[in-house]
Amino acid sequence: METRGFGGLEVWRRGGLERRMELLENEVELVGRLCERIERRGRVLDLGCGTGKLGIFLSEVLGGAVEVTGVDTELEKVKKARENSPSTNITFEVQSAEELAFADETFDAVVSLKALHEIAEPGKALREASRVLKDGGQVFVVDWVGGGGAASATTRKTNTNTNTKAKTKTQTRSGHARKYFTRQRLEELLLDAGFRGLKIEVNREGELMLAEARKTKIK
Repeated sequence: METRGFGGLEVWRRGGLERRMELLENEVELVGRLCERIERRGRVLDLGCGTGKLGIFLSEVLGGAVEVTGVDTELEKVKKARENSPSTNITFEVQSAEELAFADETFDAVVSLKALHEIAEPGKALREASRVLKDGGQVFVVDWVGGGGAASATTRKTNTNTNTKAKTKTQTRSGHARKYFTRQRLEELLLDAGFRGLKIEVNREGELMLAEARKTKIK
């Protein structure tokens, strides 16, 4: 697996993170790009944090430069995220992405990993993300690519404890695939929420895409 250009991933593989978490192989490329580009300061919100994978990764790779808050609607996942977290600069809360309890312009960045398509009203969630972002704040969304060829896939987990790759069973995603966004639809959602400077790129496998943009106040 390449790590060129992403020192944080080198630290993750060689340092303490290997004892704390694992990423799917198809996530590493785009999460690496996210970590290269996110500004290392202030507060970061993880939408649909699940059991804390992305938030914990960011808090470890970016260190004390950022304070991460993860939100999810499922209490059991939030409890697991709290158990998984070894860091003091990360918290997890039970909240709806469509109705965030935070004040306007609280965060410097909003991130999400494979979660936006699961939110009932993704457009509303992105508008809430824009509301709680400071002007000029960044948004990064990693999610499955919808459209042709997205019905099923085989993914491999990278087990960083043993430095081996264990192939998981084939995951049939047809039940979820109809929720996935095409690049065009994800672009529309982000633009409608007020984000600008939008860029969307796809990973090598063509399964996942990373959308990156900034909040810009309309004058």
